[in-house]
Amino acid sequence: MRASASRASNESADPVGLIVALLVRFPEIVSLVSRPSEGTVTLSFAIAKKLDRSTQVAVRDTILDHVTSFTELMEDPYERLEVACETDESMTFVRLLRDAKTVSREELQMLTELLGRRFETLLVKSPVSEEEAIDDDPVAQDEAVDAALDALRDPSQQKSLVGFREEKRVMVYFVPSRKKAKARAR
Repeated sequence: MRASASRASNESADPVGLIVALLVRFPEIVSLVSRPSEGTVTLSFAIAKKLDRSTQVAVRDTILDHVTSFTELMEDPYERLEVACETDESMTFVRLLRDAKTVSREELQMLTELLGRRFETLLVKSPVSEEEAIDDDPVAQDEAVDAALDALRDPSQQKSLVGFREEKRVMVYFVPSRKKAKARAR
């Protein structure tokens, strides 16, 4: 999978490569947004069907139950967990907001397996490029994911990152931080 990046010249390329590794390892994740100032990571999954409201609620509740149980089992309870579904004419996007501090590779494996079993072929999964097929070392991929999650937890990372899939490529962008606006005088 080729990676493209748009970044300020003073930013390190390491977070970009790590985000690419994470998205390559989990082709079911269509986008990832890291907000270091908030200490959060948002993961998005796409389902190739517009889900009705009751199915959306069931998916949300199932994810909440599984993540809660998983983090309790791992004895590392989450600090933040939100799940939302957004639909358009033919797709549903499941967005999971997590605190970067406690999200783990094992949790990502559990989530992708959960959604894969629930939606099977409807869960959008990025196609494997020739480069990925050649470099298919699961241990190395898992180590890269662990490193990526560690980088997302790094408090020195000042800029938010957005990583998403476009065909067989992963695009990663640094997002400039918003300055807090002063309250207007009345």
